[in-house]
Amino acid sequence: MTVFETGPSGRERPGRRLPIWIPLLFMGVVTVALPAMELHIGRLSTTLWILTPVVTHGAYGVALLVYVLGMKALARRGAPAGAVGLLLVVIGIAGPVTLRSFPELRIQARFLLERPAFDEVAALSDSGRLPASQLGGYLGARLPDRLCFVSATCRVKTIGTSGGRPVLFVPDWLGIPDDAVGYARFAARPGGETFDGYGMRICPTVELADGWWWMGRCPPTR
Repeated sequence: MTVFETGPSGRERPGRRLPIWIPLLFMGVVTVALPAMELHIGRLSTTLWILTPVVTHGAYGVALLVYVLGMKALARRGAPAGAVGLLLVVIGIAGPVTLRSFPELRIQARFLLERPAFDEVAALSDSGRLPASQLGGYLGARLPDRLCFVSATCRVKTIGTSGGRPVLFVPDWLGIPDDAVGYARFAARPGGETFDGYGMRICPTVELADGWWWMGRCPPTR
């Protein structure tokens, strides 16, 4: 995009061009932020409750403005720059829509992207650095600040046993005032048990890896 300056005669003359990396940077940040927001929509809903639609719609409105201004700037820099911008727009829009349309994909994508953090939570529990007395409490044990993004409440808890071993639960969403779904780590393959997710019966419904499962609402037959 060309910046115009006003000369002594009062007429505009071409000035310095806006560096191409500036619109690409802003568009890139939006393209990463939108899917990240959708991946953590459970935590957002837990924190903001009824304000969640206001915040998410506002975020999409800002993103649309950034995309429009960015594409306008890149269109003046030629086809290659416009193509890169268009790719960012497609990813930024298609990513969240896909995650929202296919919940199981969101569940698996979040676990895959944040796998090291989930493993660290399990290691903290196994090593006793999360006190058993707190893990067994209603709220659970608080995670270190660096791991708070893993849990909707910044806490993890045990929700029962399977095969004689405790089941560690990481909430992805916590309702107001109760009910929860999230991720759980089993020491052995689940045997058909149901568990108490803050008042709602939840079951392992999606197998992930290394004992981790997604805990969703139990089917009506259970």
